Amino acid sequence: MIVPAIAAAFLTAASVSADAASRSVSISAKATGITENAPVEFLLVGPDSDRDYESVFVTEFSADEIAKAFEKAGIPRGTSINERACRFWPAGCRVSVEPSPWNYVSDCEGPDGLLPVTYTGGERDAYGTPAAATNMPAAVFAFYSLAQSMLLLDDALDQSATYGRFKAGRTLEKGTRVVFTVTWDGFSGTRPFALNLKSGNLKESIEAMRAMADDADGLEVTPSFDADMTLREAVSAAKAVSVLDSRKVKVNGFREGQFFYRAFLPLEKWRDRSERLTQPLEVYMSSSNTTFVVVDEDWSVEGLEPKRTPRTVDLTEARGAHADTCFIYAPPDTKLSRLYDFKHSFPATFRNWYLYCEQD
Repeated sequence: MIVPAIAAAFLTAASVSADAASRSVSISAKATGITENAPVEFLLVGPDSDRDYESVFVTEFSADEIAKAFEKAGIPRGTSINERACRFWPAGCRVSVEPSPWNYVSDCEGPDGLLPVTYTGGERDAYGTPAAATNMPAAVFAFYSLAQSMLLLDDALDQSATYGRFKAGRTLEKGTRVVFTVTWDGFSGTRPFALNLKSGNLKESIEAMRAMADDADGLEVTPSFDADMTLREAVSAAKAVSVLDSRKVKVNGFREGQFFYRAFLPLEKWRDRSERLTQPLEVYMSSSNTTFVVVDEDWSVEGLEPKRTPRTVDLTEARGAHADTCFIYAPPDTKLSRLYDFKHSFPATFRNWYLYCEQD
């Protein structure tokens, strides 16, 4: 009885292994039995996951043990998805996976060529424990942009938009064991780049970023808009940044106390209150005055649309408005320093900011 027990323990321990020399991790997993063409959201979930019905495989070891194997292999963590921090792109080491995930999954709407894979390490707690080890869906490899997933496709993929895009490529008998080997070449991956935008240096800064991106596998760019810039200049800079935002130049996050670059590029149709899903706090700035407007919606009226009543309020009521979004309408020559100070004076419950550059 002792020998079989030792053998069983050895086989279990071998189901996730790390090789520092080749910078590789081998992960064994068992097929869930999902049928061909069934929609899938994961290639790999942990053994305790409640989403095995949406995954092709379940790993034999936990997400925590798999994460430790990546550390032993010398594969560094990148930055995970974090919508609140406006990090929508996975950034980290570009890895190869063998056998290829595309042996088991089809991408019905993808571009020419299969999307590469990035190891971010996933969202962690203060002690470095992976969120996937303690929270559902216990994702090890998700096909949509999920913060906790350690492995992601190298793209910004919304869950609702990708549901049905990825399907099981074939039917595997439940329990079929496959060992996936994830390898990093020691070089490929996104590099951090601080893009400091100031009055008069837009062209030079953008060109420097382009040159660096051409020499790298990819950049994770954090833009900074100098407080002395005008709103007009910031809008121009944000437009230039938006053109470059891609898998090669990933614009992720924002400088503390500032705005994410998309804040300067709100949709024009949102000026029409009927085009909004919810009603944000509206702030109208002039050179000498600031006005606050709350839009009340009455859904008790007949029809499919509510009655919308704009109401001017004071600063105290504006700060206590039940909204997480703020629209600011300001003159083109408004300094960003004024807008930053305004944002800082409001509670953290306001998470989404959009700035409209009013016409001269």
